Amino acid sequence: MTAAIISLVPVLYFLHPYDAPILRAVSASELPGFSLLRDLTDVGRTLFYLCIAFCVLLWTTGRDRRTLEARQKARIYTLERQTAFAFAAIGLSAIIVNLMKYTIGRARPALIDTLGPSFFEPFRGGHLFVSFPSGHSATVGAVMVILALWFPRWRFAALVATLALAFSRIAVAAHYPTDVVAGFSIGFLFTLFLARFLANRNLGFLIDPGRLLPKRRRYIEGEQI
Repeated sequence: MTAAIISLVPVLYFLHPYDAPILRAVSASELPGFSLLRDLTDVGRTLFYLCIAFCVLLWTTGRDRRTLEARQKARIYTLERQTAFAFAAIGLSAIIVNLMKYTIGRARPALIDTLGPSFFEPFRGGHLFVSFPSGHSATVGAVMVILALWFPRWRFAALVATLALAFSRIAVAAHYPTDVVAGFSIGFLFTLFLARFLANRNLGFLIDPGRLLPKRRRYIEGEQI
């Protein structure tokens, strides 16, 4: 994780000169795949995932468990803890990214012809000056790790799908490539950090020796919860 964070800076530095050419080429493309990505780009909205997680948490916390069998209690407890983790990972990633957006103040691609991709005005605020990093990309980066933890066999499919959603932000000319790379990396790394932090405390996850991703903890019948 430390190596990934350190390597992110030179990656962004070397990618930055190609921000404008990539953005213009991708956003102007009429290829069927890009058209589909433009239609799906709003799937990366943070509020969409937070609302789902919040509704699940309302159901689990409000469920009367006194009449349930031990196995049912364990399943609900597992669902509740995992949903709380997802809510925290996505929500906190969004907070981090939004603080960075306001602090950095990069002009969005809508102003590329007047200000260019290298215009920064810290603390200006407003929709047109919060391009870096991409909030949608941070959300799908967090979702990628969550899905990888929940469904280990589908990790590659989750990676492909979430990268495509992040790339869609370039296709709709909402963000530069460096915005997307930074956002996805922040969501990914923060969620991974949070999962390992909890695993080290035996909360919802367990450390898997020799592996970066921890294992999801399943509470079982008869366990004290």
